Amino acid sequence: MTSLRTRSTARHAAIAIGAALLLVGATGCTAIAGPDDEASNTIEAMETATPTATPPTAETTAADDEATCSGFADIQTILLNADTALHQDRMGQKERNAWYSLASRFLGNIPLADEGPVAEALATLKQDFPAVQDLNPTDIGSEEWYVAAAVLFDACDAAGFTVITNAFTGG
Repeated sequence: MTSLRTRSTARHAAIAIGAALLLVGATGCTAIAGPDDEASNTIEAMETATPTATPPTAETTAADDEATCSGFADIQTILLNADTALHQDRMGQKERNAWYSLASRFLGNIPLADEGPVAEALATLKQDFPAVQDLNPTDIGSEEWYVAAAVLFDACDAAGFTVITNAFTGG
């Protein structure tokens, strides 16, 4: 959880700095300011001030939830098509394992949102099914995976982002 808070703080700090730079850029410079000038001191104070984190808004949480649910749908699409191809004897177990490893790495790359049921379900899934960096089999696609993934399915659905998979194998 510490890394989750660190990422959140870093993101909010970047937003605060960006807002300050936008404000400075929007006001422009109308005169050359000296070191004793109030405008110069204000800009200097803005440059040296430590930005404060702002709490996530409903809009940023919704955007994070949408990205999480979309990424999770892609993972489920990989699993669905790999399983279909395996069961129809168009793919061997080794290739299926490679697709599962790809899905595992993709899960590891979905950024964690700040808060909320979708963020919590994703964090739990990532903790229970850590990303693999090779082509070895993973627990993704197991019965335990689908039990744990059901929580994220439900959280996405409750947030208004239904997880939709696309079957493209089997022609």
